[in-house]
Parts: sequence; C-alpha cells; structure tokens
Amino acid sequence: MVIKVFDTAPKEGTMKEFSYENKEYFVVKNNGKLFCADNKCPHEDIKLTLGCIKGNSIKCSLHGYSFDLVTGSCSDEDVDRLNTYLVEERNDGVYVEVL
Repeated sequence: MVIKVFDTAPKEGTMKEFSYENKEYFVVKNNGKLFCADNKCPHEDIKLTLGCIKGNSIKCSLHGYSFDLVTGSCSDEDVDRLNTYLVEERNDGVYVEVL
C-alpha cells in the first residue's frame, strides 16, 4: 500500500519521522535522494533517528551499528537487516510503500 506521509520532503541531511498502523518509520534526504526505513534498530528497541547519517548509512546511537539506507544491511553480520521501503517525492508530497 502506498501512503502519503508528508506534504514536503525533509531538507538535505535531515530525517522526518512518521507512524502508520502503530509502527514508526523515518524518511531522510541524503545526497538529493529520499530513503525510508523502520525507525527502530533491529538490535535494540531504540529510534534510529537519534543516530546520524554517514554516507549512505544511518548509525545507531546506542551501539554504533550502521545500516545501509538502500539495502538495510548492517555493518555487523550478526545483526538483522533494517527494513527499508520505497519512497517517492511527487508534486503533492512524499509517498511511501508500506507493507
């Protein structure tokens, strides 16, 4: 299902949070491209938006694990991958395909 999450995209290098059906997500604009993922570290129950963007990854503030914004893969092979979602900016807002 594709849903509209924002009227405007986040500014470059910033993250915006949203929730849908009791689940939290974030959208980030990095190098002019939008990415969307779960706003919860797969390793511990902490918001990833408390971390920072480094290159094409988001770094968790708790243990320092990095997750690729495209694939969701983790810097540590023993940690589950992060769920990522298709995101698109249209004339009337930002849309995300949530499962």
